[in-house]
Amino acid sequence: MDSWSNGYVSDIEYLPGFYVEQTPGHLLLSCLLNGFEPPFSGDRFTYCELGCGQGNTANIIAAANPNATVIAVDFNPAHIARARQAAEAAGLTNIQFFEEGFADLIHRTGLPEFDIVSLHGVWSWIGEDDRKDVTTFLKKAVKPGGLVAVTYNAMPGWATTLPIQHLLMDFARFSHETSDKRVVDGLDFIDRLRAAGSYAANDEALLKQIRGGDKVAPDRAVYLAHEYLNQNWRPLYHSETASMLAEAKLGFIGSATLLETFPDLMLRPDQREILNSVPAGSFRETVKDYLTNRRFRRDVFVRGPRKLTDSERDAWLENVGLAATITAEAAKLVLDVPVGTAELPKDHYHPVFEALAARPHTLRELADLPPLRNLAGAPSMVELAGILAGTSQAILLPWGLSNRGLTEQVLRYNVRATAEVFEQRAAHTAIALPLSGGGMSLPTMDALVYFGITGGRATSDEELVELLYRKLSVGKVPLMKDGAVVSEPEAVRAMIVESVNWGLQHRVPLWKQLGAIF
Repeated sequence: MDSWSNGYVSDIEYLPGFYVEQTPGHLLLSCLLNGFEPPFSGDRFTYCELGCGQGNTANIIAAANPNATVIAVDFNPAHIARARQAAEAAGLTNIQFFEEGFADLIHRTGLPEFDIVSLHGVWSWIGEDDRKDVTTFLKKAVKPGGLVAVTYNAMPGWATTLPIQHLLMDFARFSHETSDKRVVDGLDFIDRLRAAGSYAANDEALLKQIRGGDKVAPDRAVYLAHEYLNQNWRPLYHSETASMLAEAKLGFIGSATLLETFPDLMLRPDQREILNSVPAGSFRETVKDYLTNRRFRRDVFVRGPRKLTDSERDAWLENVGLAATITAEAAKLVLDVPVGTAELPKDHYHPVFEALAARPHTLRELADLPPLRNLAGAPSMVELAGILAGTSQAILLPWGLSNRGLTEQVLRYNVRATAEVFEQRAAHTAIALPLSGGGMSLPTMDALVYFGITGGRATSDEELVELLYRKLSVGKVPLMKDGAVVSEPEAVRAMIVESVNWGLQHRVPLWKQLGAIF
C-alpha cells in the first residue's frame, strides 16, 4: 500500500460500477416511501459523491441531469484521471472531480450547499479519523433539509466473517504480490487450514461464498482485495453510524433499499411484534439487524427531517412515473423476500404490467386504472412505486413523463461506456437514461447491441449481427451461456442472433422511451 493511502488498497484500481441507490430519483422515492419530504423537487439540484471511484455513477447522474451541479471526490489519482477523462469525452460541463482525502476536503472553499451527499462503499472501509472528517464535512456542506445516503457493512451480519478478514489481512502483510493476488493466495491458505481441521476456519460454505464459487474470477479478486484488505475495515452497527452522523445534525429516516419500507416482506409476525415493542430510533434499527442478520445497510439521513401527511406524500408521488423493464408475460408476481416468498395478487398487478407494457405511466395513472379503481385492497401509489422499482421490474421516472430527449452528451457518454464492452475491456457497463435522471446497468449482450446501433452505426438487423459476430468470433473473452463457454462458430452466431432479436424487441424501445438512444 502507498503511504498516501492511509491503509486503503491503492495498488490496483477499484472496479467501475453504477449504483442506482445513489441516484437522485431513487433517493427522492426513498424519502417519500418513508414519509419524509425530499430535499428537492426538480432536476436543478446539487449533488456530491464522496469516494467516487472511477466516477461512473457521478458521470451518469451529471449526463442524465444537465441542470444539476455534481461534485465527486476520491483520493486515488488513477480513479480521478479516469473519471475526468470520461466526463471530458462526453462533453459534460456540470461535473467536477477532485482528487482529495477527507482531511483535505473539509478545508476546501467555494463549494455549494448540497441537496444530496452520497457515500457508497466508503464508511466502513475508512478509519475513525476519516469518519470524523466526513462528519465535519457533512456538517458544513449539507443544506438544511438536505440528504445523506451512506452504505456500509453492518453488524452483526458480518460477525462470522471477522476472523476470516483478520487472517486474510495478516497473510497479505507477508506477501509482495499485488493485492488481488494476495487475497486469492490468502483464501487458498485458509482453505488449507480448513482441510487440516481448523476449528476457527472450518466453514466451507462461507469460503465458497467469499470466493464467488469454486474459483476466484479476476474481477472478483479485485473486489475481494478492496473489500477485505483495507487496514481500517470494520463493519459497523447502525447505532454507531447514527450516533456519529447526529453530530452533523443528521437524522435517520429509513433505508434506500425500497423493499425494506414494507415490514410485512421483511419480518415474520412474531419478529414485528418484538420490534414494535422497542422504542423507535437507532436501537430499533439495530434490533432489526439482529433479527434479519443484514450484512449491508443503505441508510438515508436528512438534516432536519420533515414528516409528510399521507395526502402531502400522495401529491408528491402522483406525477412520478414508472417504465417497465420486463414484458407483462415475464412479470414476477412471486417475490423472494427475507420471510420466504410473497405473492403479488394477479388481479392487482396484471393490469399494471399490461399498462406499462404499452408505455410509461405516472403513479396516478396506474392507481386510477379502471380494473383497480373499485377493487378492494388495490395497491396504493406507495406500494406500486416501492414494489415495482424495488424489484427492478420498473425504472423510476422522478420528473414524470416530461419529454427529455437524447442529448449529444448522453449519447457520447453511452457510446464510450458500451465501447468498453465491445472492445472487451469490460464484461458489463451502465448507460445514462435522461428520463430517469439516473442510469441502467447493461449485461454484455445488451451493451453490445447498444454500441452496435450507436457507435457501430449498424443500420439493419443483419448488419448488427455481422458486426458483433466479427468482433466476438475472434474475441479474447469467451462468451458464456448458462454457465458454459460458447465457442463453436455456429453456436456463437446463434447466440448473437438471439440476443440481437431480444434486444431490438425489448431493450431498444425502452431506451428510446427514456431518451438514451435515437
